[in-house]
Amino acid sequence: MDRRYKGLIIAGVFLLGVVTFCKIQQRGDITYATAVGTVRTGKTLDVRKGPGTKYAYVKSGSTKVSLKNEERVTILAQNKTWYKIRVKKGSRKTTGYVPMKNLAVMSGDMETEVYGKAYPSAVLVRSRAVKSGSLMRVNGAAVRLSKNKKVRIQSESVMYGVKYYKVSFSYDGDRMQGYVPADSIRAEYKSAMQGVITTSRQVTLRRKAGSTEIVKAVDGTSIVMTNGTEVLMLSEKIISGVKYICVDVTYNKKTYRGYVTANLVRFLTIKREDVVNGEQENLFVEKTTPTPATAAPATAAPSGESSSDSSSGSTKVLTDTEFKKEMVKQGFPSSYITALQALHDKYPKWSFKAYQTGIDWSTAVDNEGKVGLNLISNSKSGAWKSQEEGAYDASTGTYIPFDGSTWVTASEKAVRYYMDPRNFLTESGIFQFESLEYQKDVQNQSGVENVLKNTPMYKASYEYTDDAGKASTITYSRTFMDAATLSGVSPYHLASRVKQEVVTGPTSMSSSVSGTVKGYEGIYNFYNIGANNSTKAGGAVANGLSWANKDTTYMRPWTTKYKAIVGGAQYLGSNYINIGQNTLYLQKFNVTANNTYNHQYMANIEAPWSEALKTAEAYGSDKADMSLVFSIPVYSGMPSEICAIPSGETQQSTQTVQTVSSNNYLKTLSVKGYAFSSPFKSGDDGHQTYSLKIGKTVGSIRIDASPVSTTAKVSGQGKKKLSKKKKTKTYVVKVKAQSGDIRKYKIKVNRKK
Repeated sequence: MDRRYKGLIIAGVFLLGVVTFCKIQQRGDITYATAVGTVRTGKTLDVRKGPGTKYAYVKSGSTKVSLKNEERVTILAQNKTWYKIRVKKGSRKTTGYVPMKNLAVMSGDMETEVYGKAYPSAVLVRSRAVKSGSLMRVNGAAVRLSKNKKVRIQSESVMYGVKYYKVSFSYDGDRMQGYVPADSIRAEYKSAMQGVITTSRQVTLRRKAGSTEIVKAVDGTSIVMTNGTEVLMLSEKIISGVKYICVDVTYNKKTYRGYVTANLVRFLTIKREDVVNGEQENLFVEKTTPTPATAAPATAAPSGESSSDSSSGSTKVLTDTEFKKEMVKQGFPSSYITALQALHDKYPKWSFKAYQTGIDWSTAVDNEGKVGLNLISNSKSGAWKSQEEGAYDASTGTYIPFDGSTWVTASEKAVRYYMDPRNFLTESGIFQFESLEYQKDVQNQSGVENVLKNTPMYKASYEYTDDAGKASTITYSRTFMDAATLSGVSPYHLASRVKQEVVTGPTSMSSSVSGTVKGYEGIYNFYNIGANNSTKAGGAVANGLSWANKDTTYMRPWTTKYKAIVGGAQYLGSNYINIGQNTLYLQKFNVTANNTYNHQYMANIEAPWSEALKTAEAYGSDKADMSLVFSIPVYSGMPSEICAIPSGETQQSTQTVQTVSSNNYLKTLSVKGYAFSSPFKSGDDGHQTYSLKIGKTVGSIRIDASPVSTTAKVSGQGKKKLSKKKKTKTYVVKVKAQSGDIRKYKIKVNRKK
């Protein structure tokens, strides 16, 4: 049975005294504290090379290293009943092991293990600390943690800005371990747990979870924490999908209580060793008979860590044959593999994961093809735009706008083209499938500036008033980096999203970020969140600013540009990226199991492609050295041929060339001097037959017709001779579109008796 230890306590309130943490060490993805202990022995205490009496003594020259009673040492780890310690002797620091019974930790017992419980139902367990990590399975079924399932938290890691716990737990009688999002586990804080702030920036203590209200010291200054600040972790809350930790922190010799986001604080524990690192033959007492030299064994990984864990997938470069086998194993159809192979040849560190949607291709296209759901610029040619009922007004030959005056419903051909992932398995297009978690090892402020080129935000600063009431100046690029840290979302994605939403030119931006819209003065919305189309005054802009001005979640109201950019990023992380819609593609075409075909962030069907171009540009030539992960959708029943680009256009970077119209509707239809029994209405699709009556002696009529499109040709109009012997005659007027499509209209002429 695992030994359980009491929580770390500070300030002498709970146990014997204070644990003194002199340094924070990070090994892999785990944060450990080095605590101070005091020797408790009536005689000198010898230091050994390993955790047991079978190990040789540590020597300084030819003299054993011994500790005196009351001498202080630094505790690095615990190995069963031994402590690994470090002590300074003269000018040299020595590391070794001493029995736990001979070393008193100044607060009593040390915390070596942290436990928690799963609180949502069915928490999926993954093999790696990324959303694209493969699911752990038993007999083919995904491993899930039931609600209140107890787990041991072995380590913490922040991958792409999102915190994960590596947990161990019992499952069907076996002991297993894997990774789960930290916000799916409620940690057991007992009385309290020691923690440490881990961030590259300053952190302000908040009065409430999810609130912008700050805690102030008695002198009126804000409580600001930096990397390495020690705190006492008391409890946790989840507000709008974001986990916050309640902490006590000592500031100017006084203790204050407040909240910080969970990804900025880690547990401080004493590392628990199961094996000793180092070359084993050097640890034992020397033998009298020399042993033949042998190769040194590989260094063992510390317990609770994995030497192969990587946030970006395996770093092993696969051969062409291995790569193809891996793609087949992933479930990619053969129509994907050739393009992926070409990318692999040029970027061998990239990883491609098949996202099996479990959805039939035709079903997905039908659902995404609904009128008004996916929009495209009205400046595109007819092949790209839908002429379905409700999307097109044939009476005027105009397309019905759904957002402003320029965005209309995309045609089925356009939906098929942009939904088919195989069209975008290129060096730039692939980035619409990139996992959008923050990758702090590869994403930086310089890359953000690259995204912001040709916008008013490029290398530009703005002023705002911070939470302490102090006027501050900050660059837009720095703001996006702060937003990435707090939200777990890629700063490149955030910058390109803003560029897509509110930038209208190299020197201009939408009124959404002007702060001058009437009724919403001083309110900003950089991501156009909540900016739904409306016929009300102000339209979509007013709706978005109204959303930004209400409630207190996500740092709202957004009364500064800083709050709008950072708070909006938190919204995107909580509502899209951290719930499975973690690629540009999935945010446009939600084919995940949650809210399928709904909860789609952007209406512009071309947005994933155009934003992918900007992201690829932001990475620059460095992307060849990055271990990037791409999650690419695969549907069942996909056509063997890649869906073609709609006729009439050729994709050239971000530009399109228009050529062909498919409009074959009539604008007017009449017979001179006569009226139809049912009047012709512009927009008729040709299903109705128009009737009229003529006298017994009438020898001819004249049919007049004109097309909606100036590029269409009409035949069958003009003067028509009538036979006096025939009582009825049907004439057909044909409209041939520029694309070659023909529509027919019928006129039935009846003679009076």
